[in-house]
Amino acid sequence: MRHVRTTRPQRHVRRSELAQLLRKPSFYLPSAVPALLVAIALTATATSSTVGTSSRPADVVISQVYGGGGEPGSIWTADFVELTNRGDEPVDVTGWSVQFAPPRERSWGVTRLSGRIPAGGRYLIAEAKGVNGSTRLPQADVAGSLDLGSTSGKVALVHNTTPLRCVASCTTVDGVRDFVGYGSADDSEGRPAPALSSTTAVVRRDVKVPTTGESTSSIEDDPGGPAGVEGSQDLADDVPGLTNSGGVDTDDNAVDFVVATPAPPGGQGDSAGRTARIADIQGRSHISPLAGRLVAAVPGLVTAVGRTGFWMQDPEPDRDPATSDGLFVFTGAAPRVQSGDTVRVAGTVTEYRPGGTAGANNLTTTELVRPTVSVISGAARRPVPALIGPGGRIPPTQVRTDAPGDVENDAPFAPTANALDFYESLEGMLVRVVDPVVVGPTSLTGQLPVLPGGAGSPRTKRGGLRYTPTDPNTERVLLDDLLAPLPVANVGDRLRGPVDGVLDYGFGDYRLEVLTTPESTSSRITPETARPAAPTDLTVSSIDISSVSLTGTASRGRQLATTVVRGLRSPDVLAVEEMPDDDGRAYDSQVGADDGWRALVGAIRAAGGPRYSFRQIDPVSGRDGSGPENRRLGFLYNPARVTFVDRGAPDATTATQVTSVGGKPALSLSPGRIATTSPAFIDARKSLAGEFRFRGRTVFVVANHFVSGRDESLFGRHQPPQRISEEQRGSQASVVRAFVDTLLNSDPDAAVVVAGGIADRENTPTLGVLTAGGGLLDPAAKLTPADRYSALLEGNAMLLDHVLVSRALSGTAVDVVHAQSEFAARWSDHDPVLGYVRFPAAPRGPAPPATP
Repeated sequence: MRHVRTTRPQRHVRRSELAQLLRKPSFYLPSAVPALLVAIALTATATSSTVGTSSRPADVVISQVYGGGGEPGSIWTADFVELTNRGDEPVDVTGWSVQFAPPRERSWGVTRLSGRIPAGGRYLIAEAKGVNGSTRLPQADVAGSLDLGSTSGKVALVHNTTPLRCVASCTTVDGVRDFVGYGSADDSEGRPAPALSSTTAVVRRDVKVPTTGESTSSIEDDPGGPAGVEGSQDLADDVPGLTNSGGVDTDDNAVDFVVATPAPPGGQGDSAGRTARIADIQGRSHISPLAGRLVAAVPGLVTAVGRTGFWMQDPEPDRDPATSDGLFVFTGAAPRVQSGDTVRVAGTVTEYRPGGTAGANNLTTTELVRPTVSVISGAARRPVPALIGPGGRIPPTQVRTDAPGDVENDAPFAPTANALDFYESLEGMLVRVVDPVVVGPTSLTGQLPVLPGGAGSPRTKRGGLRYTPTDPNTERVLLDDLLAPLPVANVGDRLRGPVDGVLDYGFGDYRLEVLTTPESTSSRITPETARPAAPTDLTVSSIDISSVSLTGTASRGRQLATTVVRGLRSPDVLAVEEMPDDDGRAYDSQVGADDGWRALVGAIRAAGGPRYSFRQIDPVSGRDGSGPENRRLGFLYNPARVTFVDRGAPDATTATQVTSVGGKPALSLSPGRIATTSPAFIDARKSLAGEFRFRGRTVFVVANHFVSGRDESLFGRHQPPQRISEEQRGSQASVVRAFVDTLLNSDPDAAVVVAGGIADRENTPTLGVLTAGGGLLDPAAKLTPADRYSALLEGNAMLLDHVLVSRALSGTAVDVVHAQSEFAARWSDHDPVLGYVRFPAAPRGPAPPATP
């Protein structure tokens, strides 16, 4: 998705009125300025430059700097510097050098230059390589080994090869022809250019590519090249000395440079680029065979227009189903084209990886950046969208049928065998789904997973799509609201007729950017209510309150309380996950959560539920992976039905142990954290054990919130996906299982309940560790497969929440109460699982005393 943060550049009056105007991103010249004054002002500006001491103004400038090559998240394998010849004659740079120094250092590295840069030409200097990245730089004009700063640094273009020795004021040193400081650099022309990252460069603003208004691209939101289309020719014609092939140089790096997607030129004096069609650019692969190359005269028909670019499709497709005929053109700001325009585009082919460093597993999208766009005609009819689903193209059933590792590194490309390649072959094209059925509710971030034509399996009992280890449901299509709003829809709703959009990629999945808001027909599903419990059943459930502000907005708190009271019928014991501290500020000494617990108890009471009591342990600030809110696990229990056994003086760092009281197992600390020093719980919520008494029996309840969210996505670049958090969940399960085994070794008939977010998929190692050998029983296994799910992840229904019990409680049943995950209006994206814990007919031996 493209997002541009707009800022208002400061303006500086240092020379002439024109110099001030040139600092405006739009480079607007009022008609009142006489042409003669303009020419005089430009001459004065050029000859009064403070950079270097040459009597002849430099026609060659630094036009791009990129220091993130080879780093995680990078596309390019090496750093680079680009030079541009703004003049009308070739320039021989033999004997020149490009030099680099980190901030506050006087030791400069040198790369010697050679050869000629043609008029209007760009010159590529390849520098140090890294171990990451997927795309090599184009053939460079010269290669060096400078390790450019990935965030900050100083780059100088010098008219000799003598290493500089300056720390600051380098712009005035003899021989320095151009100078760029970026990030936290202590020296620069004017103010430094913005800081860089592994996915961003600083690019000099081209006169031929003006920005619209006063917007610039945001590093964290959406890196990309300067915005614009052809249209500044009038300025170049009116003002002597300005050309259409150079860059703006006002001696202020902050004004002259914008943060952009790295786009190295083709090298070897490449200034015109090769002609190409979209299929040539997309190729039969995930990475364009023309990545890094300048291309010209690319024909296209504009199919959709976004805020920072537009999609176009070849009006004469190559009819090869393995090569996409669609492409995104990134302009950086609102494009000056409309849907239906026939265009020809020149630009640099690049691969944009959404998410930056954090999105290192995301696939890239092929794009044109730093474009020049010519509108040939308008009001053309859109191409016929490619139909996905019944009657059209059917995606393969597996994401990848092989295990290629990084699919961007020469992996086989087989759209007829691999769903990952199937969707890549449609990237940027108009796509259609007809009468799709909703398999996941409209999300807060504006996505809606659907099943084209309602054709797919296995289904849930309420119309969703159930995930299995052998069926990842590649037939799902994720609709997105970038171009048009989506309807508020629940699982089972149907969208009417054809839904058209352009196929994009972001956040680990392909997504269809719908062109218009589709109409929907409701399935009329309603939230479920748990069946009543027998008086002799102990009811146990868990709730994750991470998305609820208990002390802030009350609406979600009321929804939560209603679910507890009406949906779950007020369980006897609730394992509460993610309770924050009361101030919610960044790590500080305030870790107490009494206000939050009282608010939760009060909300449930106001909804007609019992007056619950709570037990919990405050974490150490900044520990347990709990974020600045210091979130933790705790228990709510109904004292009219259950007694909590308080024992010892619990704290965050002391682990509870299994001890013996009256010949029966007991906890040394109740409540007490489990294995607080185990590596399995590094940067994770510590599982919490509590000892309860119910109808004369002792019950041990272990609340859990295993790690989640660190696994690579199904449609990511690494195949098969790396399951990093799954490995840690397996370790956490081993620790909990060892604790349960200690209880059962002390008493094989001990009543143990393990509840909460096990956060694992079906038939995977985590659950198997807990249930292996019958150590713990999974009552959910008795449910029909169509009912065995508690969460919908982008339309994939799976069971992530559990109530497991020891063998003595084999009569226990569970009910997954589908009251949240299927609905757009919800307080949680998980359905609670309610356990009906059933005890043997009579106690086995005397019960231990409630106190030591």
